[in-house]
Amino acid sequence: MAAGEQLARVAKSLEMLEEQLKSLADMASSLEPAEAKESTREVIHSLTALEQDLEAAREGAGGADPEQSQKLRKRITDATTKASRLRATASNKHAQLMEPVRTEVAQAILSRLAKKKEDQDAFAMADVDQDGFVSRSEFQNFVNDCPGNFSKDQLHKLFDYLDDARVGRLERDEFMRSVVVFYRVSRPSVDLVQTMGVAQGKLVRKLDVNEILELIEGPIKEINKVVRVKCRAMRDGAIGWATATGSNGVVFVEQKRVHFQVKSTTTLTDLLSVKACSTIRQLKEGELLEVLVWEKVDPTTGLRRLKGRALRDGCVGWATIEGNGGTVHLTMV
Repeated sequence: MAAGEQLARVAKSLEMLEEQLKSLADMASSLEPAEAKESTREVIHSLTALEQDLEAAREGAGGADPEQSQKLRKRITDATTKASRLRATASNKHAQLMEPVRTEVAQAILSRLAKKKEDQDAFAMADVDQDGFVSRSEFQNFVNDCPGNFSKDQLHKLFDYLDDARVGRLERDEFMRSVVVFYRVSRPSVDLVQTMGVAQGKLVRKLDVNEILELIEGPIKEINKVVRVKCRAMRDGAIGWATATGSNGVVFVEQKRVHFQVKSTTTLTDLLSVKACSTIRQLKEGELLEVLVWEKVDPTTGLRRLKGRALRDGCVGWATIEGNGGTVHLTMV
């Protein structure tokens, strides 16, 4: 195909995508956040493909008109920026809508696990057919066997919220998001103790301000109105009970969504393994990532990496916290 014809096709496709973006922007307030997020994702993918077509036309036989190519490239860039903003807005709204449901489900699952009085692998329990994935029906059946009363619609939407890859099944990391609730220490010298109740048992250690804890059991409200949670400190794995709220309402540890800020440019990828992954995009200095999966060590490189959602455009992927050379890419905020 001649370069001129390729440019004409790119221009026509771009015009259609621009119209689609305009319609999405006009309907933003009436669309379901999940629907808006998926629609803008598809537009972004189409714009990326158009950019590749434009590059092919420029490098093809005869070469495309430089001035026309530059104008089309600018329009593609502008449309991508607009689509990213729309997707970020939809993604944030989706999170605000689904996070309370996810947290409630997580507490129900943790309550079920706590009754077993032994370590249980929630993913293995849910993966009934042992194929290494949790299907929609397996997810719904597993949650329905936990304390709580969740509608089929709630669990359907939660499954879609957790299914980042949109493949209709949950890998371990995706499923485990339905079990994890983070707390942040909000006051100095909070005690982490062996048992709950007035006696509380032996002190495990003092918790520092802004430490991140992972819920294991609770929250449980005692007769004296004190609310306690059994948790694991992410810093060193220490486990014990902490006072979430005192009898007078003072908050000592509070449930929080955790964010990291990009301190130096790094890559957002689709997999934990640096050697096996593909690039989603570059993360720029100052961007914020909401933690979806707490940091893990990439076995192929020894790098500490976490899975997060970029607030700028809703993209989900893995990013390196600190490089092998000591460069800090992400810090908690």
